[in-house]
Amino acid sequence: MPFEIQPTIGLIIYLHSLKYVRNLRNYGRLYYVSKRMRYAIIYVEMDDKDETIAKLKTLNYVKQVVPSKLNELVKEVQSKDPTELDKQFDEDFDD
Repeated sequence: MPFEIQPTIGLIIYLHSLKYVRNLRNYGRLYYVSKRMRYAIIYVEMDDKDETIAKLKTLNYVKQVVPSKLNELVKEVQSKDPTELDKQFDEDFDD
């Protein structure tokens, strides 16, 4: 049985209080917690994204849940041809 990497997405969770940050581990892989800005980033599988967002929104210590746009950005950058960017850069400095 080969090891397969599951596609994941980051969820940015804004909190009323950091008191319950440990509970977020039940919903996904806790990646980062900002004490000053009171938010946490967790990673969940793409298939469970909608269910997890719905569950998190029902918690009384969660203000807002925002899906990360990082996956879309990576796909956009990968689809661009790097030589085209070099040509545009050179054209900007040609006089």
